[in-house]
Amino acid sequence: MLLLETAGFDDRNPYWKKPLSRTTTHAIALIVSGKLCYRIDGETLRLNKGKLIHIPPGCLREGFPEMDDQHQKYWATFSTVEDHNIPFPLLERHTPFVVQARQHEYLKQRFSLLVQQWMGKLPYFDSICEAILTEIVGLMNREANELRHPSAQLDIVSEVQRYILTHYREDIQVKEVAPIVGISPNYLSSIFRRLTGSTVKEYVNQVKLSAARDLLLSTNVTIWQAAEYVGFCDQSYFNLIFKKVYGFPPSALRKETRK
Repeated sequence: MLLLETAGFDDRNPYWKKPLSRTTTHAIALIVSGKLCYRIDGETLRLNKGKLIHIPPGCLREGFPEMDDQHQKYWATFSTVEDHNIPFPLLERHTPFVVQARQHEYLKQRFSLLVQQWMGKLPYFDSICEAILTEIVGLMNREANELRHPSAQLDIVSEVQRYILTHYREDIQVKEVAPIVGISPNYLSSIFRRLTGSTVKEYVNQVKLSAARDLLLSTNVTIWQAAEYVGFCDQSYFNLIFKKVYGFPPSALRKETRK
């Protein structure tokens, strides 16, 4: 059982700095943009967009900007209940774990929802936060396991993800992407699902939804305009999968930004 202590989002704070202290809980973070450094037990770790980090309890840690760069990151701290079996080998490590997240967009969505639930503290928020946190930590363990996959397969999946991030506004099909990386559609579908936990189509939708959500939060576009911009021609379908991923319709997000 994982007990969330706190969660938040650092949004380009020009004064961000983490004083030297010893960690008392587990800490995880996903870098969304920019660069920063952690010095943990004397080792300097430089992090940039897409990096996912776990810092175990008992580490002597400090954080500071990289070359005065301002960054965005989601973070959370949590503890474990000792009399419960925790099926996550990552949490048994005594040293930091850093990886380039292969499911960056999906993890960004889950962290965002975790922070929203934690800040809102609506009924049952604690149970919902525990479920989301457990999923995130589970995905981090999967990322750790993926490091043992053949590098050729990892390179293929990474190339496909980069292609999707560049062309997400288009109608991306497996049969069109597979020739780009020189393999068959069936083989691409197989290794992509095995290494990321989602299908190519699901990943494309994750990227589209993340971009649409950012538009709705930072601009005055309508829901239809946001949906159309990221490549959805059916707003009803857009609303359906948006709610499936985030747990609420895009209209709720739009109402929130107008408060």
